[in-house]
Amino acid sequence: MTDKKKDDSFQSKFVKLTHLYFRNTFCLFSEIGIHPKQIPLLCQLEKKEGMSQKEISENLHISAATVAVSMKRLEKTGVIERRSDQEDQRRIRIYLTERGRELIEKVRTCVEQNEKMIFQGFSESEMCLMKRFFDQMIANLEEDRTL
Repeated sequence: MTDKKKDDSFQSKFVKLTHLYFRNTFCLFSEIGIHPKQIPLLCQLEKKEGMSQKEISENLHISAATVAVSMKRLEKTGVIERRSDQEDQRRIRIYLTERGRELIEKVRTCVEQNEKMIFQGFSESEMCLMKRFFDQMIANLEEDRTL
């Protein structure tokens, strides 16, 4: 395959797009003081405060050790707080602090900024069609269990 054809492949364009998207997102999130990998954890807590580390680990399909490290960092920066369960003092529940809620709002603003930049010049119907294409690609990959 020639270099021109390789650069014009769907895979090449998709890889470049995701790389640029995550680079921009990482820069925006760095400015507000959060690592992109911590965002799903915060979103879990926003949906349901008072979860245990084990529940978060199971919901996000990540190891308990990974959650513990993230929790320690987020607690140190005042984004979350741990409290004993009122019914069972041995259990620790995790809650967002006011700073954590503010951070989630800043994350939303960053994501909106990024999406505005990405979809600049696209019509509403083109964006709708692109979402449908993405949904189909996701469904195709979820169905293919041979990988």
